[in-house]
Amino acid sequence: MSSNRGFLWLAIFPGVPYTIYHLKDVTFLWGLTAVVLLWLLYVIIQKILGLLVIDDLEKRAVFITGCDTGFGNLLTIKCLERGMPVFAGCLTEKGAESLRKAAEYLPGKLETIIVDVSSDESVAKAAAYLDKATEQYGGLHGVVNNAGIVGSSFFDDMLTTKDYKTVAEVNTFGVIRVTQASKHLVKKTRGRIVTVASICARVGIMGLGPYTVSKFAVSGYCEVIRQELRYFDVSVHILEPGFFRTPLIDEKIVQARLDEMWKTVPEPIKEEYGEKFFKESRERATDMLHKIGSPHVHLVVDAYFHALTARFPHLRYQIGNDSKFLFIPLSYLPTGARDALFALGEKISGAPVPENALQKYAVPKTTAILIDDIKSNSSSGSA
Repeated sequence: MSSNRGFLWLAIFPGVPYTIYHLKDVTFLWGLTAVVLLWLLYVIIQKILGLLVIDDLEKRAVFITGCDTGFGNLLTIKCLERGMPVFAGCLTEKGAESLRKAAEYLPGKLETIIVDVSSDESVAKAAAYLDKATEQYGGLHGVVNNAGIVGSSFFDDMLTTKDYKTVAEVNTFGVIRVTQASKHLVKKTRGRIVTVASICARVGIMGLGPYTVSKFAVSGYCEVIRQELRYFDVSVHILEPGFFRTPLIDEKIVQARLDEMWKTVPEPIKEEYGEKFFKESRERATDMLHKIGSPHVHLVVDAYFHALTARFPHLRYQIGNDSKFLFIPLSYLPTGARDALFALGEKISGAPVPENALQKYAVPKTTAILIDDIKSNSSSGSA
């Protein structure tokens, strides 16, 4: 019933321009025009100010986590190309060695640090090293919380609290650990803390529970410390990228992870959803990630770099067409409207439905008849 009410919101949207046209309210239309022009002026000024860059990049050291591959690796290279000193946090020695080779002839100075952001001890050890290593730069100009995982992701019925904790240890508590251990160095330079969240911190996407929860939490954390650290002239910036083709959403990795998860699902849940539903959903998920995932990973790297080096960095960066034109607009809709659009999209695209959900939880016909009789008798009695 609630989902049906949600569809009522869809009737509102075409009615708005129709109402404005027939009202022919000149004052309102002039006011609307003024608002649009002011917004365009704001966008233009913001674009111009965004082109201004801070000085002395070669003296501004940054610490970046998750540099083995992906965005962190590419951001490290970009910073080094501009002459910036980079302390690159890598999970493995193999990743660190590969990065050192790639940066061998770049002008910036690179130091790799083996750090596991899910470990208090590992982060504390990295912070102790940074305390001494950054003295020559007067502290850290920036800390980039880039390390992240997707973890086990599918319907909540098939997951455990351990699945949520595993992802949160990296995506949420990893950010908190690194920030708390290194922000005193950022305070020294009145620098910046840059953290990657996700469009999943704006809109809950079915089947991505642990990742979505962790990103909502990290976005909330950044909102809080942004207010707190302004007393020290430290700025906090959040990236909200859509889906990009990185190792996180590699088709083979995602399918293998889902297959492993399915093996551990209790039999009653498997019967409830059915193997056909699982297989179709798995294929659909990997196909969607491939289609919607942008190959233009440089957009995220450029946003990171802008947040670190622009004289007037943005507080939030929406990156990718899916983020800007699909998920962010969806996040501003009333909840009922958003749910209705998701449900409509599933129906149009022929999304699979759990095999036995409706049969298992449907009210038996005889019971339904009895309930109707009771209701009719009650209403007759009250009349």
